[in-house]
Amino acid sequence: MPNRPTSEQRPPRKQPRYFERPDQSEQPLTLRETLLVVLSAHLGVRTKAQREQDFRRANGLHLFIAAIVYFSAVIIGLIFLVKYITR
Repeated sequence: MPNRPTSEQRPPRKQPRYFERPDQSEQPLTLRETLLVVLSAHLGVRTKAQREQDFRRANGLHLFIAAIVYFSAVIIGLIFLVKYITR
Protein backbone atom coordinates (compact mmCIF):
# COMPACT_ATOMS: atom_id res chain seq x y z
CA MET A 1 0.00 0.00 0.00
CA PRO A 2 1.56 3.35 -1.02
CA ASN A 3 2.26 5.94 1.61
CA ARG A 4 -0.37 8.65 1.74
CA PRO A 5 0.94 12.17 2.26
CA THR A 6 0.12 13.71 5.59
CA SER A 7 -1.56 17.07 5.92
CA GLU A 8 1.86 18.69 6.46
CA GLN A 9 3.12 17.30 3.13
CA ARG A 10 0.09 18.28 1.04
CA PRO A 11 0.06 21.71 -0.55
CA PRO A 12 -2.73 23.91 0.80
CA ARG A 13 -5.88 24.01 -1.28
CA LYS A 14 -6.61 27.35 -2.82
CA GLN A 15 -10.17 28.55 -2.22
CA PRO A 16 -12.08 30.04 -5.14
CA ARG A 17 -11.83 33.81 -5.36
CA TYR A 18 -15.46 34.41 -4.30
CA PHE A 19 -14.56 33.43 -0.74
CA GLU A 20 -12.07 36.28 -0.51
CA ARG A 21 -12.77 39.84 0.55
CA PRO A 22 -13.30 42.33 -2.28
CA ASP A 23 -10.39 44.32 -3.55
CA GLN A 24 -10.13 47.90 -2.38
CA SER A 25 -11.08 49.07 -5.87
CA GLU A 26 -14.35 47.08 -5.79
CA GLN A 27 -17.30 48.86 -4.22
CA PRO A 28 -19.87 46.83 -2.26
CA LEU A 29 -23.22 46.23 -3.91
CA THR A 30 -25.85 48.93 -3.60
CA LEU A 31 -29.42 48.15 -2.54
CA ARG A 32 -30.55 48.26 -6.17
CA GLU A 33 -27.77 45.90 -7.26
CA THR A 34 -28.54 43.52 -4.39
CA LEU A 35 -32.20 43.35 -5.40
CA LEU A 36 -31.15 42.82 -9.02
CA VAL A 37 -28.91 39.93 -7.96
CA VAL A 38 -31.79 38.27 -6.08
CA LEU A 39 -34.24 38.73 -8.96
CA SER A 40 -31.82 37.48 -11.59
CA ALA A 41 -30.89 34.50 -9.37
CA HIS A 42 -34.58 33.62 -9.18
CA LEU A 43 -34.87 33.79 -12.95
CA GLY A 44 -31.54 31.99 -13.45
CA VAL A 45 -30.01 34.49 -15.85
CA ARG A 46 -26.69 35.31 -14.11
CA THR A 47 -23.50 34.17 -15.82
CA LYS A 48 -20.79 32.45 -13.81
CA ALA A 49 -18.55 35.52 -14.00
CA GLN A 50 -21.36 37.77 -12.73
CA ARG A 51 -22.16 35.34 -9.93
CA GLU A 52 -18.52 35.25 -8.79
CA GLN A 53 -18.36 39.04 -8.86
CA ASP A 54 -21.58 39.21 -6.83
CA PHE A 55 -20.17 36.86 -4.19
CA ARG A 56 -17.00 38.96 -3.94
CA ARG A 57 -18.82 42.28 -3.59
CA ALA A 58 -22.01 41.37 -1.73
CA ASN A 59 -22.60 41.06 1.97
CA GLY A 60 -24.09 37.60 2.54
CA LEU A 61 -26.45 38.84 5.24
CA HIS A 62 -27.81 41.55 2.94
CA LEU A 63 -28.39 39.01 0.17
CA PHE A 64 -30.13 36.65 2.58
CA ILE A 65 -32.45 39.36 3.90
CA ALA A 66 -33.23 40.62 0.37
CA ALA A 67 -33.99 37.06 -0.76
CA ILE A 68 -36.33 36.45 2.21
CA VAL A 69 -38.20 39.71 1.52
CA TYR A 70 -38.39 39.00 -2.22
CA PHE A 71 -39.67 35.44 -1.88
CA SER A 72 -42.13 36.48 0.83
CA ALA A 73 -43.52 39.06 -1.60
CA VAL A 74 -43.77 36.40 -4.32
CA ILE A 75 -45.65 34.00 -2.02
CA ILE A 76 -48.02 36.74 -0.78
CA GLY A 77 -48.62 37.81 -4.38
CA LEU A 78 -49.45 34.24 -5.38
CA ILE A 79 -51.85 33.87 -2.43
CA PHE A 80 -53.69 37.06 -3.45
CA LEU A 81 -53.76 35.95 -7.09
CA VAL A 82 -55.29 32.58 -6.17
CA LYS A 83 -57.85 34.24 -3.88
CA TYR A 84 -58.78 36.70 -6.64
CA ILE A 85 -59.17 33.95 -9.24
CA THR A 86 -61.18 31.61 -7.00
CA ARG A 87 -63.66 34.14 -5.65
